[in-house]
Amino acid sequence: MVLSAPEPLTAAHGVSGFSCGKPALDHWLKTHAFSNQEKGFTAVLVVHEAGGVIGYYGLAPTAVVPSILPRSVRTGNRPTRCRALLLGQLATDTGWAGRGIGTGLVKHALQRCVQAAELIGGRALMINAVDAEAAQFWQRGGFLPTRDDPLILFRSIAAIAASLVDAHRHSARC
Repeated sequence: MVLSAPEPLTAAHGVSGFSCGKPALDHWLKTHAFSNQEKGFTAVLVVHEAGGVIGYYGLAPTAVVPSILPRSVRTGNRPTRCRALLLGQLATDTGWAGRGIGTGLVKHALQRCVQAAELIGGRALMINAVDAEAAQFWQRGGFLPTRDDPLILFRSIAAIAASLVDAHRHSARC
């Protein structure tokens, strides 16, 4: 088993056999991911084995009305729009579940968001959870749902950066 590191999706990657158990995420990867990436709407990163995609995530810039943000994210002077990053999709093929692929993709995505915010700004990471089960997963990771939609969650970039530093310190001690 030789897996790639996360890399940008290309036309050479095989997506037709991908199945994560969430039809909306399978459909997006197979029909929209590559064209969204080509057009600059979404950066899609994949992990693959011999070209066959086994996990992926999609990141995009976005802006939100500050009033929908949880209070802990919208502190300070508020512009009319708050710059954020959107993690709209993240999935692992069911055949690879339980092997750390998803955990690695989450960590990679969070690291990229912190790096991007350092370069261009951005107050928060927004999650578009595919369902209530996914929303609960993100809530366990410190993300807070909006008042109006429990499937849209936020966490400040500063909190994400701090959690990554804490995780690194913890792993260095072990």
